[in-house]
Amino acid sequence: MPTLLFLILFFLAPVSLGLEGMDMTFKWIVLGFVFIYTFAIPAYLVYLLKRWGIISSLKMENLQERRIPYLMTAVIYGILGYFLYTKNSSLFACAYILWSITLVILCVAIISFWWQISAHAAGIGGVVGALAGLMVKFGEGSLFVPLLCSMIIAGYLIGARLQLNAHTPKQVWAGLSLGVVLSLLSVSYFF
Repeated sequence: MPTLLFLILFFLAPVSLGLEGMDMTFKWIVLGFVFIYTFAIPAYLVYLLKRWGIISSLKMENLQERRIPYLMTAVIYGILGYFLYTKNSSLFACAYILWSITLVILCVAIISFWWQISAHAAGIGGVVGALAGLMVKFGEGSLFVPLLCSMIIAGYLIGARLQLNAHTPKQVWAGLSLGVVLSLLSVSYFF
């Protein structure tokens, strides 16, 4: 989700992030880092947790097994945000977006101590919230179609989670709401 979000923002709305003058090669390098830190490393660590017997399934259907991977992922996202923040001042906005995503993941991890909330719904909710917030705050009309597409994807994703009996309606709506609200608040107050 973060790679998709940054891909959209870098190429359709770079002004909202203050990246209108960023070199194309630099954009692809940053996207590479985002992909590695937000997908490749967390996926590999989950694989290692499964291999070491810490979790029983890569699907992490057991509520207790979700905590460690989510906390690890939140730490990795936070580290990437710090890296971007300290390496280049033009990437401050990207760091704040990553920290807002980190906050969503951290909230999902904390909630998972008591209740199973849909992380998938929280993720797509974060994309919807960030795109909506940036579109409204900066008048980025170019984000309308990606926002509409992400809302449609959210509907399909929620429907799929319900169809698979992976979550209850309350769990997916709570996840979606968490992602949308935290992302909207982050965009509203930190940009």
